[in-house]
Amino acid sequence: MNLSRIWSFFSLGGPMSIPLLLASVFSFAVIIEKAIFFARHKNNNFRLIKRIEILVEEGDILSALNELKGKKGPNAKLLSTALAHNSENPARLREVLQAVGENEIKKMEKHLPILDVVAMISPLLGLLGTVIGIISSFNILGTAAGAANPAQISSGIAAALISTAMGLIIAIPTAVFYSYFSHKVEKKAHEMNLNMVEIIDVVGNNRGEDNVQNYS
Repeated sequence: MNLSRIWSFFSLGGPMSIPLLLASVFSFAVIIEKAIFFARHKNNNFRLIKRIEILVEEGDILSALNELKGKKGPNAKLLSTALAHNSENPARLREVLQAVGENEIKKMEKHLPILDVVAMISPLLGLLGTVIGIISSFNILGTAAGAANPAQISSGIAAALISTAMGLIIAIPTAVFYSYFSHKVEKKAHEMNLNMVEIIDVVGNNRGEDNVQNYS
């Protein structure tokens, strides 16, 4: 793809080309960052949790902690936190896990507002570019006194149309990716809430068994 032709296309869009170009750069950067983030944290949480449950039920907390070393993702963080606070009472443990869960959700949501803003303002910037282009064309007509240069008029109209197109080209995929990543965050947050209940039950049952053994 010829970069000079791309640049000429942007330059024809008038003064709104620069902010639209910056918006597209921010959008692209966030999309790549979130795609990499979710790809790195993609793992089999069900198998991991079941493996940790077995070790905890056997009373092998140390092996469970070693199993979690190097594991990434919200559920791995919840499991390691629960094991580190396994001596806490259920209410306190729930508070700690909720705090960790909220922090993990914030990590997943990081930079997503940028996509929301870009999707919202890009069509508006394109519309502003359209208005500026039309005003420019009318100014040429007004000052030319009936002898306007068609090339000058067409350049203003081209700027108006290109600005509108650029705004939509940027906004549509940005809105799609924002919706996709937001849905992914909601899904993972729901999974974390379900897993949190299971984790608390496993750690609580293990502590109860230890107490019974100590009592006997």
